[in-house]
Amino acid sequence: MHLEPGRLAKLTAQAIANEGHIVCHDTLGTGAGAICAGYAAHPQGAERSLALRLVRACALRATFTTPDADPTAETA
Repeated sequence: MHLEPGRLAKLTAQAIANEGHIVCHDTLGTGAGAICAGYAAHPQGAERSLALRLVRACALRATFTTPDADPTAETA
């Protein structure tokens, strides 16, 4: 994904401030949105994201995939 300089830093800061996350660009438009793996690995992102905190608390279920996985594939 090609972003303007500084755009990723701005998106990250906004997601952290709002306890949100960044959607994986590979899943945009597929109907199978996922949290960006880079954001999930970000120390502040992982700590501040409500969705990721709920996963750690076992209140939400998450399926983690590799970057080359088909985002529309069903998981068991």
